[in-house]
Amino acid sequence: MTKTHDPIHQLSRNNPWYIDDQFTKQFKRPGPRAVIENRWNIFENAIRKFFSKSNIGASQSPAKILDAGCGDGINLFGLNNMAQKNQWNVSIYGSDYNPLRLERASKFAFVKEINHSSLDTLPFEDDWYDVVLCNHVIEHIPQDKKVLLELKRILRPKGLLILGVLNEGCALAQLRNHVFQRSILQSTDHVNFYTEQKISNLLTESGFLISKIERAGFFLSHLSLNYLMTLSKPGRLLLNFFGGIFPSQCADLIVIAFKK
Repeated sequence: MTKTHDPIHQLSRNNPWYIDDQFTKQFKRPGPRAVIENRWNIFENAIRKFFSKSNIGASQSPAKILDAGCGDGINLFGLNNMAQKNQWNVSIYGSDYNPLRLERASKFAFVKEINHSSLDTLPFEDDWYDVVLCNHVIEHIPQDKKVLLELKRILRPKGLLILGVLNEGCALAQLRNHVFQRSILQSTDHVNFYTEQKISNLLTESGFLISKIERAGFFLSHLSLNYLMTLSKPGRLLLNFFGGIFPSQCADLIVIAFKK
């Protein structure tokens, strides 16, 4: 692990990408929260369909769900809300390599287990999980294929993977990173800049069967402008409208896939 991706080193440097409170920065702000809740709707629909076909979430033995790269626990919180709303019988797990974020995520009593581990060497048995959620994580990891192979290992046969990534390889994202906001490349630890084709190829090569790719938002070429647009419902609707017209320039790619 290089210093760039060593959480202890980054924490010692007070790198905001590693120490900012995600609930304060994201979930407690109306714009980012609306974006997160839109993703949750996609996650919930995918899990509901999976459970209805497999009858897992209603069985006596709880379905096991892992949030791989859980951070401060925003998606853990969302998964628990989904489980309560739909009356799913589930056990929710979290895993992350940042000890500060794990300390924050550990406050949730509904989480069965929190693990401090890198995603390329997870401490779980083969075929252990029914569902794995990995959202906005593998952009940060140089060995992304190794991570996907590890996620496949811990998923049961025909288990569900929900993988969310930024569409940061698209033309508008490249325009932002290399022209309008070049400072982003100095502060971010993103190493992978995906397009729909690139992430599809990676998942297929890693042994997953892609069921569907959901797209959300529109990749505006400046962070401040994007934030202002997300503050209002009309702004968010406009972003989704343009994302529908120009799907290759959407902001988020959410892949619904299954272990073969």
